Amino acid sequence: MEAASKTLRTEAEAEDVRPPKNTLSPFNFPDLTIKIGDEDIFVKKDDLMEASPVFKTMFTVNFKEKDAKQIELPDKDPTTFALFLRHTLSGFDGLELQESEARLILPLAHEYQTGTTLSKIDEVLAACVEGREYQCHKKLTDEILTAEFYNLKQYVTACIEKTSEFSHKALRKNPKFRDVSGDTRSEIFLHLCKEMEIKIDQCIQELEVNTKHNCGNCASTRRFCEASDKLKSIRKAKGPRLYVLK
Repeated sequence: MEAASKTLRTEAEAEDVRPPKNTLSPFNFPDLTIKIGDEDIFVKKDDLMEASPVFKTMFTVNFKEKDAKQIELPDKDPTTFALFLRHTLSGFDGLELQESEARLILPLAHEYQTGTTLSKIDEVLAACVEGREYQCHKKLTDEILTAEFYNLKQYVTACIEKTSEFSHKALRKNPKFRDVSGDTRSEIFLHLCKEMEIKIDQCIQELEVNTKHNCGNCASTRRFCEASDKLKSIRKAKGPRLYVLK
């Protein structure tokens, strides 16, 4: 029994010396200190350079930071910067990015050109737009301008699709809408026209159904036919007018 117990203790001790699961964290075995105010963040320089071309240039070209063991970022917020690193560096696979976090770290991801982080943010913000109902077109315009500024394509596309909740006239009333790029404004208008065409087709189908259920000579049937003809003429004429509005 004593020999068996000794064997079990030896095996347990051997298991205890195995490296913990979090040894792959980028915050372990650091060789660089990022000083932000009174806070120090310890990272590996190679991880930063792999994730960010800005940091790669900083540490490989003849800048003062090239051989530095510590760099200072006095204009950053330490909590936000640490959050940015967690969603940028390897070792945090499966870490979910919330909308509030995505918006918080977006300026940093843009500044340091971390493509993978920007892609994650793009996907998260696009999904949030798709699942949201906008009561005010001004808020949606702000979303479009943010998406354009940071060049987030999925985010822009999701915003364009949401514009169908408002009329083109309502969107243009907002002075900020003038700051939206010409390409995006064209995409918005084409999207609204497409939505309009779908609605016109639905109306025509409904009118045709009602016409069939009425006698051929009654006034109701004539009105249904007249309305259907007008909608069809609108649909045909709509194409050439696409380029009239600015």
